[in-house]
Amino acid sequence: MKTIRMNLTPYILLLLLLPVLGCSDDDDGPASQQLDMALVPAGSFTMGDQVGDGFAEEKPTRSVTLSGFYMSNHEVTQKLYQEIMGENPSHNKGDSRPAENMTWFKALEFCNALSAKHGYTPCYSDIAGTPAVDMNANGYRLPTEAEWEYACRAGTATNYHTGNGEANLARAGWYSGNTNGSTQDVGKKEANSFGLFDTHGNVFEWCWDWYKSDYYKDGGTSNPTGPSGGSERVCRGGSYFVFEYGCRSSFRSYLKPSIPSRDIGIRLVRKAS
Repeated sequence: MKTIRMNLTPYILLLLLLPVLGCSDDDDGPASQQLDMALVPAGSFTMGDQVGDGFAEEKPTRSVTLSGFYMSNHEVTQKLYQEIMGENPSHNKGDSRPAENMTWFKALEFCNALSAKHGYTPCYSDIAGTPAVDMNANGYRLPTEAEWEYACRAGTATNYHTGNGEANLARAGWYSGNTNGSTQDVGKKEANSFGLFDTHGNVFEWCWDWYKSDYYKDGGTSNPTGPSGGSERVCRGGSYFVFEYGCRSSFRSYLKPSIPSRDIGIRLVRKAS
């Protein structure tokens, strides 16, 4: 009987390549629905105006200690928001531009929907009533105000992670001086040392905390989550149509959670362990 010899090498290579060539994992969805995240290590920092040209609500400074967490390395894009929520409320349209013009409540809904898509435990409950957050859940959530500033600063004490002055802001972000009145594609300016883009400008970013103008004088120092109540929620980072002072690391802004704005978007975090 004639023996047929086969070269099995091409078939072995094909089997090895199938996981790479195949579709993304069903639990995580297609690659476009993923979110690149950077590890922000645990540590302590001085929160508030360290340069001396800030506003009263940025003072007094205080030392804050935070556990480590993951943070999306840029603002949530319109493409991702559309794919998860089935709508795009943004005023300045563009797949790679930050999603904006959603209420704070919609931001929580997005966090829960993306968490479920990726097989994580959602962090938020009773969104339509009295929203509550489970900080121990492994899903996506909005950063606390302290987490946001710590991540933005990335070890710096200057107004921007690139230094002080408008020229340094222009290296790091999009603001009224370089945008022609519109948002820009994410990830095009200099990242900070944590690997985070666009923490200065492009769009403000909703945070979890209630806003209180004098909170810093008696605010928490270990993983603080903000005041117990209020009427507005904090948003941070500045935007494409504010002047340079509004893009500083310590600048605090706020808006009623039921009001959307064309210059407020979202950046997400997850617990690190």
